[in-house]
Amino acid sequence: MFGYSPVRRYSEKKPIMLARTAAKAIFSAACLAAPASAQSLHVVPPNQFCWGENVGYFNWAGAGSPAGSQAAVYFSRPAGGFFRGFVWGENVGWVNLGNGDGPYLNTSGQNFGVNANVSGQLSGMAWGENIGWINFGAGALASPAQPARIDFVAGRLRGYAWGENIGWINLDDASVFVALGGGCPCDLNHDGMVDDADFVIFLSAYNLLECADPTMPSGCPADFNGDNMVDDTDFQLFLAPYNDLICP
Repeated sequence: MFGYSPVRRYSEKKPIMLARTAAKAIFSAACLAAPASAQSLHVVPPNQFCWGENVGYFNWAGAGSPAGSQAAVYFSRPAGGFFRGFVWGENVGWVNLGNGDGPYLNTSGQNFGVNANVSGQLSGMAWGENIGWINFGAGALASPAQPARIDFVAGRLRGYAWGENIGWINLDDASVFVALGGGCPCDLNHDGMVDDADFVIFLSAYNLLECADPTMPSGCPADFNGDNMVDDTDFQLFLAPYNDLICP
């Protein structure tokens, strides 16, 4: 259809502009909604900050170029989920929320990251080059317990994480907090619309397939379901917002 099929064509490298009417037809024919395991939560500005008494603010939404392209994202799975992306500390630099494929084993520096169980309680480690390890499971061991967690009802993070060199990081404040929601992940150029420009960006990533490809854009933003591939599932997730055009 219009010279393009959702089935991968490795030999096809040139951008193909898909008319919006064609996208609507494909989406109607596919009639596929993203399963629960493919859902993702994105940071919702302006509520994008947490606070460390010894180090100041952390920004969960601004990482990458363009801003937000490597921001923190939560991917849900049947047994819980995991975070991917980077957080910026105004006084301490970048903090990496996950290295490798999530959910993370957290047995070495090659597979660390922040996981969540089905109730939203966080565990695992993040790494800051200038500050060392941040333990997202440490708040559960405090007295009284203040576990770092996703409050799915309120749509925000709560609790505390512990940095071995910086002390407690407060996710629990009533006014300075990290809000999570659906966001607009398919707006790949962050202009407030999901349009042909985003389709060209998506198609380039789709032809590369694997997030580990060295030519894939940093952070693999077109991997909407967090499986480290840009494939047909991501294409299906792209079609609905592309048809709607305007970000919610």
